[in-house]
Amino acid sequence: MSYAPEPDQDQEARDQREFDEAVAHKGKYVLEAIAGLGILAAILMSAVALVQSGQKSTETATPRTAVKQAAAVAPAPSTSKPVADVAEFKIIPSAKKGPDGKMHDAFMKTEFAVKVGQPLTLKVDNTDNAPHSITSPVAGVNVTIQPGVHTYTFVVNKAGRYLWYCMVPCDSDANGWAMQHPGFMSGYITAS
Repeated sequence: MSYAPEPDQDQEARDQREFDEAVAHKGKYVLEAIAGLGILAAILMSAVALVQSGQKSTETATPRTAVKQAAAVAPAPSTSKPVADVAEFKIIPSAKKGPDGKMHDAFMKTEFAVKVGQPLTLKVDNTDNAPHSITSPVAGVNVTIQPGVHTYTFVVNKAGRYLWYCMVPCDSDANGWAMQHPGFMSGYITAS
């Protein structure tokens, strides 16, 4: 009669621990790869959307179900600036000095008001040789602004104060600093 030896409990525990560590180690790389692919997909979709929106001289941006996000940054104040049907903007490269002492790309006007549900026409003089954008996913606004003087139209369908920013990489001498700071290549849309 032949008997199989009893498995060594310590060896089983070591094998299980090594297996768990290998799975955790390889799983980490798999998750990182999946996250990287997700980020790449988001960047590609944004680039496609910008290219498509830049193919027209008049843009219409309305909220999409998939883009609707939580609430606006803050409710619209009751003492908001007068709301105009046409707003004029100018974009100038290296126009404003930042707190870092460097000159940054800038919109000369970064805060504006809109009437909820009514189109706002933007007349923009982009003096830069590259496109820029006014992008506010929460407000449903994504307008690509080509170089030169152009007119664009968009609608905000919900009251609130919304942060917008230039989504097109710019201000490269400062690693895009102006894109992240209101008063330069970002600002606020107040819809009432």
